Amino acid sequence: MILKSHLFSMILYAAFVCIVLALIRRNERKSQIRYAAFLFLLMVVGAILFGWFMYLFTL
Repeated sequence: MILKSHLFSMILYAAFVCIVLALIRRNERKSQIRYAAFLFLLMVVGAILFGWFMYLFTL
């Protein structure tokens, strides 16, 4: 499966990583969901900010 959108690929990867980390690090279901959502948001926002920062060097 070859994805043409780098953003969609990054979001899909972040989702899988967050699910696995939440299952490993937390015991209760509610805690796992909150932790996975927090990590997902952190990874996606961080990647977008870093991409925007790298774009500044291409101008």
